[in-house]
Amino acid sequence: MKSPDYKNTPAYKKGVDVFNSKYEPYKKKLLDDLYQFSPELADVVVAHGLCDIWDVKTPTLSVQEKEIAVLASLITSCTVHAEIKAHTECLLNVGVSKQKIIDMLVLLTLYIGVPKVIVAMKIINETFIEYDKNHK
Repeated sequence: MKSPDYKNTPAYKKGVDVFNSKYEPYKKKLLDDLYQFSPELADVVVAHGLCDIWDVKTPTLSVQEKEIAVLASLITSCTVHAEIKAHTECLLNVGVSKQKIIDMLVLLTLYIGVPKVIVAMKIINETFIEYDKNHK
């Protein structure tokens, strides 16, 4: 059975716009890979996650506030290292300073503990270095 063409729905297109507004250009392939793997899964992530939840249903939060909340949540789980890196890049792309990200790590030590923050710090520091190299 063939899947519906989710890519042409307004919500999917808006979700792609949200993705493109904060992710590095090289990440755009992720959406294509996700859609190729499962159009339904891509629709959940893009149309429902990025459009409905990220954009439509959370209008009082700025993009920076949303990204800070997302990164803090990912660091708390400490199991999704690639996502910690991706959302660190997003924070830098939407204008959040490295110092603000570092301050968030300091604050998180109180709530999630030093070991998780140390793991996240290593990933975030590597991301800072790569980001600086690619944005000279």
